[in-house]
Amino acid sequence: MNRKIMTNILIVGAGIALLSGCGQKTGGEKIESQNNKKTLTVWTRDSTAAAAVSAAEKYNKLQDKVAVEVVQQVNTEIANQFTLSLSANEAPDIISLDCTKVPYFAANGAFTDISDRFEALDYKDQFSEGMIKSGQVDGKTYAVPFSPDVSVLLYNKEHYRDAGLDPENPPKTWEELIEYSQKLTKDGHYGYVYAGAHSGAYMFTFMPYVWNNGGEFLSEDGKTCLLNEEHAIEAIGLLSDMINQYKVTPPSTITYSWSEAQDAFLTGQASQIVLGSAAVYNFVNGSSDMEWGACLVPRGPKGSGYASFSGGDSIGITSQCSDVEAAWDFIEYALSEEVQVEELAKGGCLPARKDFFDNEYFAATPQYGVLKEALEVSKTPYSLKYDEMYTPMLEDMQRCLNQEMTPQEAAADIAARIDAIMAD
Repeated sequence: MNRKIMTNILIVGAGIALLSGCGQKTGGEKIESQNNKKTLTVWTRDSTAAAAVSAAEKYNKLQDKVAVEVVQQVNTEIANQFTLSLSANEAPDIISLDCTKVPYFAANGAFTDISDRFEALDYKDQFSEGMIKSGQVDGKTYAVPFSPDVSVLLYNKEHYRDAGLDPENPPKTWEELIEYSQKLTKDGHYGYVYAGAHSGAYMFTFMPYVWNNGGEFLSEDGKTCLLNEEHAIEAIGLLSDMINQYKVTPPSTITYSWSEAQDAFLTGQASQIVLGSAAVYNFVNGSSDMEWGACLVPRGPKGSGYASFSGGDSIGITSQCSDVEAAWDFIEYALSEEVQVEELAKGGCLPARKDFFDNEYFAATPQYGVLKEALEVSKTPYSLKYDEMYTPMLEDMQRCLNQEMTPQEAAADIAARIDAIMAD
């Protein structure tokens, strides 16, 4: 086998059941490429594979020029596999990748410049600004949003009522978040939970607290860490106080993985948590019978508005693509209502385009309105070295939550370590 290491492959229509992610389950017989069709290969993370597979099946029936085949890669391995495929000159034609990883690959020549094609889209203003920026390097566009994921505060409505809180009036400020969490901490459950041992949580679920208090994580060019400033330090202090001063989190919160924090919320051990739209998908598709609500992440005292983290997948044409025109045609199809609504939204996932949120599948779930609001105020940290920032964030935040460092000390050390990474 060549260096693509083609494990966990899902070819269009192969009938392999998807165990996680958004979209519909797929089945049926494999669609064989016709001799007169050129094959275009699309790589996608397992979180968006079902929608991509179904989209490819439909697209292959719409035209007779190319046959699109989808290869599913494990979320945690796709970046490494992409690096290997590029070095072996065996990269896919198209890849749907975590948007935070796009700048690194684009800056290193892995993507085709699609600036003119993007600018020609009459709906380009319907995308998340943060995700658009993450697909750009030096003013050129290399990837566009495909399936966003935004962070919001989820809460247990039954717990709210038991604590004398109005389940239709969730916290809007840090002060209310603390007050609600204190009232909810009773009867064997806690008011708030957090994945204190998960590096990604310090980006996706914590960074909105920095932003909505008027702070910033990185400079506009992504080369300087700005956590060592008053508004950001206050956000670190809020998280520390929730755990240490107010004691409104489970005792093991500092050591919780991402799944442990979610489990604490889903099993009723905790009443509130910041999660993404993937969790909403699980609720909508019956994975939990909890009566739940959603709201924007509460605003800090020095903030002028709300913020959310915009993650998810962006899609682009690789620099080794065999037919750029055909690849772009498929990407445009992937951004159409046929895919964004009938595959992503129908399966409980967010469409990349804000003009597609008004659809029949979201109509019965008002929480999707909150997710749309979150997408409109979302940000995506921009850095060519995004993954390298995980270690200092995790290590120093844990030291702060363990009271081995003050928020000021943690912020200063994180900023110094990240700045050193950027300068290397």
